[in-house]
Amino acid sequence: MSIETRLAWRNLWRNPRRTALSVAATVFAVVLVMLSEGMGAGSHEKMIEDAVRLQSGHVAISGAGYRDHMTLDYFLPWSPELVEIADSVPSARAWAPRIISFALVSLADASRGVMVMGVDPEREPSVTTISKKVDAGHFLSAQRAPGVREIVLGERLAQDLGAQLGDEVLLYGAAYSLENAYELFTLTGIVDLPDPKIERNLALIHIEDAREFYVYDDRVTEIALLARDADHAPLLIAELEGALVPLAPDGGVFEVQGYEEMMPALVQFILLDDAGLYIMLVILVVVVGFGILNTILMAILERTRELGVVLALGLRPAALFRMVYLESMLLAAVGLGLGLAIALPALLYLNGMEFALTGDDLAATAEFVGMEPVLTFKLKPLNPLGSVLTILGVAALAALYPALKASRGRPVDALRSP
Repeated sequence: MSIETRLAWRNLWRNPRRTALSVAATVFAVVLVMLSEGMGAGSHEKMIEDAVRLQSGHVAISGAGYRDHMTLDYFLPWSPELVEIADSVPSARAWAPRIISFALVSLADASRGVMVMGVDPEREPSVTTISKKVDAGHFLSAQRAPGVREIVLGERLAQDLGAQLGDEVLLYGAAYSLENAYELFTLTGIVDLPDPKIERNLALIHIEDAREFYVYDDRVTEIALLARDADHAPLLIAELEGALVPLAPDGGVFEVQGYEEMMPALVQFILLDDAGLYIMLVILVVVVGFGILNTILMAILERTRELGVVLALGLRPAALFRMVYLESMLLAAVGLGLGLAIALPALLYLNGMEFALTGDDLAATAEFVGMEPVLTFKLKPLNPLGSVLTILGVAALAALYPALKASRGRPVDALRSP
């Protein structure tokens, strides 16, 4: 350890109370910054996962133009080659075909416009969690019983219709052939979903029933795919686009989109939430910077005469600058070390844990983005590193003025000070 470092460390503790207060402020800021980042990362990942597992998947393949028009005219030609591609893409955990359109569902005098989603009961549970949210009855049967067409409705939709399990509801719409399509379906399940808009407008039927109802033959409207996690969605998109080239060399048949394009409101909400978080973190870091600046500057002002003496005895201004600068960095390092010693074990303990959100406002916010009203934490390796580098950078800037003031002092003026 150099003489400058030893002197800086000794000088730092000349006023233990002031140093301890600055260290405590740094520790508080580090802990709060890391816990806030962990909470933000966990909550955002939860938002994304709940949203994509509720309906869209991380990535979807659809016919070109389908997302803009959402009609049966824009379809995917269902073929063994397409199935092989979906099965062989390395980054895909699971996939499920769908036929999605719109219709009227009626019971007695009540009618509602709904989004009809024809799903594969065997594949859909591997992509979405809708089958696990059945509140009454059961999800669609994998094997269709002869003469029985099953339908699952959102809980709010069933309430609006006054429908009970076992009731026959009439589905009425327009087929792909432009003929009127109408059929009776038996209500076998009611799902309780976190998103009230989806719950009030969703009707699920077997994909084969949807194919017959809409006269859709060998077509589907989309294939939803689940990536390993949200961060791997861009890789999955790139793999799919490359794999689909042999089926559509001109690229004009298929459209591959990620959840960011399919759910822009969710992405905007996360960006706004991040902006609020970053504003708070900036304030905390600035407070730490001013705390370090105040501590070191006060120490310099108290030792003005002493510093003048050492300058008069021949200490080079550059050496004095380094000593004072080291005091600031050591002060920040002590606070960072203690802060990390508290925050990292806390985040490791909280990582992956879920806490229920209480209060109507918090529950309403969770419902707005389609997530369950829970709070969770996630420790990302880059978050502690970013926090450390940010606070060290602020400390380095805050240390410049006291160090320059000390090194530029004149021995004559310093010795004349009281």
